[in-house]
Formats: sequence, C-alpha cells, structure tokens
Amino acid sequence: MSYTVREPKCENGRWYFKEKHIYTAPTVIETFIVNPDIANNTKIWHREDNFCDYYYKNLYPVTQEQYSVIRDHFNRTGEDSEEYIVKVMNDIRFKSDDWAQKEFRPTVCGVGYHGCSDYDYKSDAYIKWKNMIERCYNPNSLKHNPAWDGCTVCDEWLNFSNFRFWYENHKYETKVISLDKDILMKGNTVYCPEFCSLVPKDINLLMISTMGKDRYDLPIGVYFEKDKGKYRAEMFAFGKKIKIGRYNSPEEAFQHYKEYKEKYIRKVAEDRKGKIPFPVYDAMMNWEIEIPDKRIYGHIS
Repeated sequence: MSYTVREPKCENGRWYFKEKHIYTAPTVIETFIVNPDIANNTKIWHREDNFCDYYYKNLYPVTQEQYSVIRDHFNRTGEDSEEYIVKVMNDIRFKSDDWAQKEFRPTVCGVGYHGCSDYDYKSDAYIKWKNMIERCYNPNSLKHNPAWDGCTVCDEWLNFSNFRFWYENHKYETKVISLDKDILMKGNTVYCPEFCSLVPKDINLLMISTMGKDRYDLPIGVYFEKDKGKYRAEMFAFGKKIKIGRYNSPEEAFQHYKEYKEKYIRKVAEDRKGKIPFPVYDAMMNWEIEIPDKRIYGHIS
C-alpha cells in the first residue's frame, strides 16, 4: 500500500513541491516506533511475513542481514516470536559493519550516545546535536536558563547517528541555520523529528518572545517606565529594538504589541516565501502572540 504526496524540496535556495510515493509500513515505523539505527535499519520485518499487516506492534525495523536471518528462520520453522526477533536484533553477529558497542554508551550528559564511529566533533550536525542534549540535560545549562527545565530529547535523537540522518536530509542553503523545536508546534518541549525544523537564525530569534528585567509580571512585550508612569510596548527584530508606543495600561500596551508583532511576522514570512520551509511559512502566517508566552529559546546555533 502506498500513497502519493507532495514533499517539499530545496534546490539553489528555493523551496518547491515534488511528488513522492510513501509506503505504509515505513510511515507507521517512522510515526510510532523507535528505530535505534535509522541509517542501517532499512528493512522491515512483518510478523508472520504478512505484508498486509501494518499494525505497529507487528513491524520491526532491521538491517538487511537481520531480515534475512529472521526470514530464513521463519521459512524453516514457521516461528517469528518477538523474543526471537529481538534476540536477532541484539546479536552482535548481525549488526551493521560500522557497529561498535562503545559507541552506544551514553557519554554526553549521561543520555546521549554516538551510535556510529564516523562522527566529526566539528561538524555542524554534531555541534547542534551536542548543544541540544546539553540544553536539556546539563545542570549548568538549566541553571543559566531555567526556561529549559522540562525540555527533553526524544529517544531516537539521543542517538547522534539518527539525528545526523535527519539533519542531513533537512538542511538547506542559508547563511546561519538554527534547530527549532516550537515554531511548528507552539509550546512544544520535546526535540523530535515531528516538531523540529531548521530555520534561518534571524527568523528563529524573531519568533522568540522578549522579556526584560523591568518586566516583572507584565504581559509579554510590555515594560513599565517609572519616570513617565506609562507602559511601553516594544519588540526586537533582526538586532534592532522597535518601539511601538506608550500606553496607560498594560492590557492596552500588550494589545498593540500583539497586533504589531503578528503583522510583522506575517510580513517577514511573505518576504521569505519560497526561501524557508513551507511548514515554517505556514506557522508564521498563523502565529498568535499570547499573554502567557515566555522566553524559551527555541534555537540551537
């Protein structure tokens, strides 16, 4: 069973849609099953060799060699219990050629592991992955930015090899790119392929809510000027402070901030249309500023 969908592609700095055939079993695995080795687990074993069974509990992502071993055993014995399949998946004899046990030890913040031996500490993918892990699990990072408390990384991305596979398939040409977790899903706290996107850093910073030391319990984007006895609405965009105005109440100041920034974000989205991923464009066009918004850095440089 397969479907034809429109997949966004980027070439020479421009985004466009291209038809792509997707198949049910890989899509189910991608959505519901933790794949420990996305780069090498390119085959799927269906329980009882039933290719019409797409129930997620009956699908197993395996390597080509593991698939052959399981299939031969099933043809000879008619048995493919989960116990046997997991045994084959964990058997070192049937691991991929670049598999090494030491690379599966969690050496980054006690949770992140490499999952491969051909990693480059200086690569952009590795730096983003390591920063992502540290922001969520390094006590020092959380101490300096408490807003990250409660943020996590999905099981698949604790494996650098899996993150690199996703990153290499989603990166595109732009000056400085950031890994964002909450533009596509506002308020999201989990780094995962479903909700993360790669966006230009200046747009990522634009989407971040602002707050200052004089804000206290005021709405987002609102500051109190003691010397004037007024509430100031302002925002930051592309390294510049934009003063929206002074108002008599925090509610009035927030409403002007909300209207101005939402309009500003939509204008930037229109100006970058075709140069940023379509889901990011859609999110920007429908972005809403709310009073409870907090400053949660959604990017990783």
